[in-house]
Amino acid sequence: MKNITGPPVIGNDFFGREDEFEYVWQGILNGNNFIFPSPRRVGKTSFAFKLINKAKEEGWNTIDLNLEELLNNEIDFLEAFIKKLQNLSWWKQVKKMGNGLLELVSQLKPSMEFEGVEAKIEWERKKENIYAQVADLLYHEADTLIFFDELTILLNKIIKSDEAGIEKVKNFLHWLRALRQRKGTKIRWIFCSSVGIENFTHQHGISDSINDILDFNLHSFTIDKSKEMLIKLGEDNKLILSEDVVNAIVLKLDYCLPFFLQIIFEKIRFLNAIEEQTMDVDIVINAYNVLVEDKHFNTWIERIKEQYVENETYAFAILKQLCQQPSGMKRDSFVNSMVAAGLPFEKIEEETSLLIYMLKNDGYIMEENSVYRFRSPLLRDFWYNRFVK
Repeated sequence: MKNITGPPVIGNDFFGREDEFEYVWQGILNGNNFIFPSPRRVGKTSFAFKLINKAKEEGWNTIDLNLEELLNNEIDFLEAFIKKLQNLSWWKQVKKMGNGLLELVSQLKPSMEFEGVEAKIEWERKKENIYAQVADLLYHEADTLIFFDELTILLNKIIKSDEAGIEKVKNFLHWLRALRQRKGTKIRWIFCSSVGIENFTHQHGISDSINDILDFNLHSFTIDKSKEMLIKLGEDNKLILSEDVVNAIVLKLDYCLPFFLQIIFEKIRFLNAIEEQTMDVDIVINAYNVLVEDKHFNTWIERIKEQYVENETYAFAILKQLCQQPSGMKRDSFVNSMVAAGLPFEKIEEETSLLIYMLKNDGYIMEENSVYRFRSPLLRDFWYNRFVK
């Protein structure tokens, strides 16, 4: 097993999640669609590709499309989706129809960018028919698994594209829902979203557009599974970890996502091979301290800045206060930080409820016995190092 800390892992480099995989695959066989709404680097894209590969092994048709890559609006999506269909061998039966549709979309795209209001009016006049034709391209009679990655990122871009963005997103999500709800369809859908889709739809009053999809959050590994992965990484990468070192890593991380195990393993490997540090418990502490000053968690900061909009200041206030309390805090303790951040006192209850809901959904915090704390000590210490220290 190679220690891959960047792109999604596939094949023999994918480790664990056997029970989760069997549960979701059985759910797909039973006719369900899933969304994996976990934060970045939890492993959801790797998990989704494992499902895609399983579907291929079982003779299913498959489609995968990353909605974050070079897609900024509806036309970008339609063009990318049609092109993806064109490249599929099993799609030949409707290829001619798709070619004509792609030509139409491709003609509209440059005019949208350069010809202003008239071009937008032309697009609005034709887009309902285009969406209908794209829907007709899909073959519902064969077992098919479609995977869209980073759904909410595209939705946010559509919203920002013009003043009618929210209505466009609403129509787009209901178009997808209609495809999923088609009678007798054998197409199953999986979506990934590092930006909280539940928060997004709740904020914009369109939760009904995804209420037919099952949420499935990927959680941290158990202690035993974490140790098993570390031992496997050591054996396959020529860095044997002692039992004391393995125990120290699991204890220090506490919240053991595969990615966290991978990045601390890589830091330990660097410290041992390049800086010639001894392979003992101290190297674990040193690697951890390097990680909390590293770039790996910058996306967690960017996520709040990009997605929390008018709630950004208050979200940062809560997290700044919470990162200073490893044992956690009661809800009432958030009041002072919210008021200090400028929130009117009469809005405290409403805003606190909303932010707790959002921060829990997005994986920043968790609640146990009415006490809130960072879900990951590693993320908590990163936050403390960046905003308090």
